[in-house]
Amino acid sequence: MPAVSCVRVVRSGVLRRLIRCALTFAFSILTFIMAQSGTFAGESGLLPDVNLAGKQAADEPPLNVDILARGSSSRGTLREALDQLPLADLTDDQRRRVNNVLEHRSMFRRLPAISIDANAEVYNHLTHNPESVVGIWRVLGISKFTMQPTGPTEWYGDAGDGSTGTIDVLSRSPNHHLLLCTGKYKSPLLARPIEAISVMHLKTQYQQGQDLQPKVVHGLDLFVMFPSHTVDTVARVIAPVSHMIADRNFRELSLFVRFMNVAMERQPGWMEQTIQRIDGIDREQRIELMKLSARVYVDAQNRLANQQALNPDRRVEQAGLEELIAPYRVTPTSQFTPARAQNAD
Repeated sequence: MPAVSCVRVVRSGVLRRLIRCALTFAFSILTFIMAQSGTFAGESGLLPDVNLAGKQAADEPPLNVDILARGSSSRGTLREALDQLPLADLTDDQRRRVNNVLEHRSMFRRLPAISIDANAEVYNHLTHNPESVVGIWRVLGISKFTMQPTGPTEWYGDAGDGSTGTIDVLSRSPNHHLLLCTGKYKSPLLARPIEAISVMHLKTQYQQGQDLQPKVVHGLDLFVMFPSHTVDTVARVIAPVSHMIADRNFRELSLFVRFMNVAMERQPGWMEQTIQRIDGIDREQRIELMKLSARVYVDAQNRLANQQALNPDRRVEQAGLEELIAPYRVTPTSQFTPARAQNAD
């Protein structure tokens, strides 16, 4: 593929698609990864940043996350990331595949460390059940992404725009996920598909705030390899832009976790209706998600009751979830393309 044509395609969104897929996969198990650099959950964002949907009552929980450390691609960070990879329990074949990506990487990025006010159970459910996550995205009208399990720890995803890919969870523990993702992007503009392979290491810690609010702190080390020499060259040239996109996408996916936690804590009826509308999951998964939502709601009510006992004058209101989603919901004719996405790039 000529270099000029490659640059044009990359600028039009291929690398963005690869990054967001990698992150999306990484998040729903990190939720679908396609070739590491692009967009499956909407071109410009899953959900509004803080309170873009309208005026918010003083006691409503904010829809935001805290950035504890900025992203980095420095040599020191790279050395640290390589040393922290949990490779001890991998098979010889898995280790060979991972090392191939590490040795021939086109891009490395340690994404920002982010703190989310969220229940550990909510976070764990989202990272272990990518089908539920992308199903909720479809219900909310912010993505047409689909995902199907192909094994106990493997998934296949399709963005519906020529981007497809697989994710393989090589190892998983309460504090670590190691993923190997492959993907390709097909387009009539390309003589052959653009392929990418990525290794992702998700690191997670669980904490509790002074107000007893549970918190999740997570970060992601991302290694991407493009087998094509031409694409590899272009990816290295525009790496600063790719890094910025990756950092932003990770924050947006973190906001989705926060959003789901707020929904379970404040709107159990809305959650029940949403879960009933999810396609692509079985009855057991649906029941499990409903039980999780109920537990989170009860925990939140107990926490609010304790807080109100200490401060009787405090007024607690329900979060307006529908208003928060409204700016990002698609119209019937837009085929799951968020309004902001239509003007992306």
